[in-house]
Amino acid sequence: MPIITITADYDGYARFNAGYYKTDIAVNLQIGLGIVKGTNYYHRSFIRFPLSSLPAGVNVTQVRLKVYCYVAGGAAHLLDIHAYDTNGQSNPQPDNAQTAYNRCASGNLYINDSDALRTINTKWFTLGDGENAQACIDVENAKSAVNQFSVGLHEEGDNDARAYLHALEYTGGIPAQLEITYEEAAPPPAGYSYNDGLVCVRVG
Repeated sequence: MPIITITADYDGYARFNAGYYKTDIAVNLQIGLGIVKGTNYYHRSFIRFPLSSLPAGVNVTQVRLKVYCYVAGGAAHLLDIHAYDTNGQSNPQPDNAQTAYNRCASGNLYINDSDALRTINTKWFTLGDGENAQACIDVENAKSAVNQFSVGLHEEGDNDARAYLHALEYTGGIPAQLEITYEEAAPPPAGYSYNDGLVCVRVG
């Protein structure tokens, strides 16, 4: 089955303490709790992928996400990965800080309570495996509707020490990538006829 790898084209994080803040120019994606001068800051990250290289009408059978963690989270860090907003079709770029923060944790849940960001290295996450997996369905629908797909990452409870991932702006870094495995639609069998209401066509 064909496999394509898509590099993110937009990423950033949103932060909350007394108010909301969003950046898409930082060198890192932050996930979890940061404490600065006694003040708690809660960080969630968003990543967008263009789907222009994914053929239309295919059957997606697996979706995997690759990120690089270069500062590990706390000893109890638990990562959740959601579709951004409801199903990954919303674009995080125009969203304000509060909307982006909320949408990182509001969509379909793909990864629940992973401890992967407790250590430094390249991390792979299988968001969906099998044609009926929610992530596979979401990518197919996002391709048809908006030709892009976005995910949100947050620490469960937003209360364990934050992890840092390479963002697109990290010089020499490893940006997030989405790996999609799919099946191409089978051609109609030779001799098959169909009628579109205008003309009858025979194939083969």
